[in-house]
Order: sequence, then C-alpha cells, then structure tokens
Amino acid sequence: MTTVLFIHSAGPQGPGEGSDALVKGMRAALPPGLTLIAPLMPKPDAPAAEPWLAALKAAVEAIEGDFVLVGHSLGGSTILQALARFGIRDGLLGVVTLAAPFWSAEDWSVEEFALPKNAGNTLHALSKLVILQGDKDEVVGKNHPELYRELLPQAKVTVLPGIDHEAASAGPAVISAIHSITAA
Repeated sequence: MTTVLFIHSAGPQGPGEGSDALVKGMRAALPPGLTLIAPLMPKPDAPAAEPWLAALKAAVEAIEGDFVLVGHSLGGSTILQALARFGIRDGLLGVVTLAAPFWSAEDWSVEEFALPKNAGNTLHALSKLVILQGDKDEVVGKNHPELYRELLPQAKVTVLPGIDHEAASAGPAVISAIHSITAA
C-alpha cells in the first residue's frame, strides 16, 4: 500500500471550500493500492511557513512505507520547501504539485515561503517531480512552473486545459500524475 499525503491550499478548508473538491475528485479516482490522507494544516486562513513546515514534517514522519507527496497551491510550495530544508526521506517515491506559487517570482516575493538558496542542490535527488498548472489559473502565473523547472530541471511540467486555481475538477489528472510516479 502506497500512501498519498495531500497538503491543501491556504484559505478556508470546510466543505465546498479550498481544496475540498479537488480532494473529493482524487478520492473518487483513487485506484486500489493507494491510500489518501489529507490533514488540515495549521491556521489555513492565516498561514505561516514554520507551523506548516512542522505539520508537514510530522505527517511525513508518521507514514510507514512508500509514499507520494501531493500539494495544491501553498501546499505544493510548502512540500518543496520542506524537502529542501529537511531532506528527502526514504520511501518518498515522488512529488506532485498543482498551482504551486514560486515565492521568489516577481510580485510573489514572500521570503518565509520561498525555497532556500541551496534548494536546487538539495532537491536534485528528487528524481520524480510533476508540476501541474491549470491554463485557466487566475491566481498563480503561467510562468511559475517554468521558474521551478529552471531550478529543478528534472521536473515534468504539465498544463491542464480548463483548470483554474481552485482545480475542483483536476482530481483525475492528479491521480494520473501520481500513477506516473508509482508505476515507474
């Protein structure tokens, strides 16, 4: 059994809010052999990097066996920041991000969420990285996936047609990206 640890976006996370529809779509498309856990992160309405990193680290440490990390928006960038800061744990098969902001981009410079300066060196061992971005995303610019790929050339970038930032209907595409990691 492979665990998929999903880290949601910032903002309200109640029913019908935030990443809720995406998680429901992922659960509906989840194949046998995968289990999905999606813990709420601390204060999603007013996120701070350190509590989110600590919560993510604790969630990863609780996983036994192989796992895939999946993050939506701030969740995706937090996963990459955590791996750059804490290292890549045994059992990690790969990472999928969806609509993840690049926090050093022009007009997005928020130091507490940005990758550390040595992230390219630290994350070079992350051989399976899929970066998904909706072509209708009105929040995160279309250049953000390319900024990640410049830093992490091993990243596979896929643009999802018709998907906005909420990504409510992206569940099957995320599951397909997870499958591309677990099947290899």
